[in-house]
Amino acid sequence: MADTETPDAGTQKPFLSDRHRNPAGMTARPVKKANNTWAGICAILATVIFIAMLVVLWMDWTEISNA
Repeated sequence: MADTETPDAGTQKPFLSDRHRNPAGMTARPVKKANNTWAGICAILATVIFIAMLVVLWMDWTEISNA
């Protein structure tokens, strides 16, 4: 084994062997933070539609059970 694969006993950082490192990840530009506004809007809309469907099914069930 090479010396680069043995961790230094004095450091507290997690050790990652050279063979597990991604050299492209070390030189790449920082990733832009995602904007989740549209995802939140779609999630709220889907929840409202789901609740509306549940209300319609419940109303239909009560009509069937009262007949």
